[in-house]
Amino acid sequence: MDLILRESKTSSHFSISFVIAGGWTAEPSVQIDFQKALLENGLEFSQTNFYKNGFQLRREAPSSPLQILLESPAPQIHNLKILAISPNCDLDYFCREAEAVTIAYQQIWPAEQYQILNTTARIDHLYSTKIHAFQYLWENRLNQSPEDFKALGGRPVHGGGLRLLIPPHSAGTQEPVTIELRIESFLREPSKLLVETAFTWPKPRIISREGRFGPRPYLETVENFAATEVWNFITKSNQ
Repeated sequence: MDLILRESKTSSHFSISFVIAGGWTAEPSVQIDFQKALLENGLEFSQTNFYKNGFQLRREAPSSPLQILLESPAPQIHNLKILAISPNCDLDYFCREAEAVTIAYQQIWPAEQYQILNTTARIDHLYSTKIHAFQYLWENRLNQSPEDFKALGGRPVHGGGLRLLIPPHSAGTQEPVTIELRIESFLREPSKLLVETAFTWPKPRIISREGRFGPRPYLETVENFAATEVWNFITKSNQ
């Protein structure tokens, strides 16, 4: 009997971020120009939060939630992060919106070339389980005994999980990538398993003025890895 239901998969988080070298300004007039460029590319935001070194744009329901964060954490470096928390859209839709954000960014902050120091993409999935998700991980995936928790003083364990870090490595002709996995019971719904998959590509790359940041290939790489290798790891279906 399958204790974890593959067909129950839903996406609870999409995000992609770019660390970009070079000067950047967050003056109010430029921020307004950026919002106009986003609107021309089909994106409208209802909330704006200003910070000392950047700003955040937010769009809430009834549209699919979307956030843009632009900030400069250090001189000559700034971050562009695009994320959707609890999205009511699929990955393809998010990829199209992320592409529109990067196009608007290039329109407002043009450069002969962009040096992207690293790129990070993250996708979270939720799966339904027929038993408590942590029980599934502890007993069925890790082959551990519930009696082990007596060492904690007999206190009940409400949830838990695994966290894995795979250092930069390359597979075949692919460029090196760092992978972080978080697999744990979803505390708000113990019968759901949360699977967070994040890739960071640490190798810098150069994009010309006519080029594109290209968020889709990065996000689709994470999605494919989560749906195959990570799924096989969770279920031991490759053993």
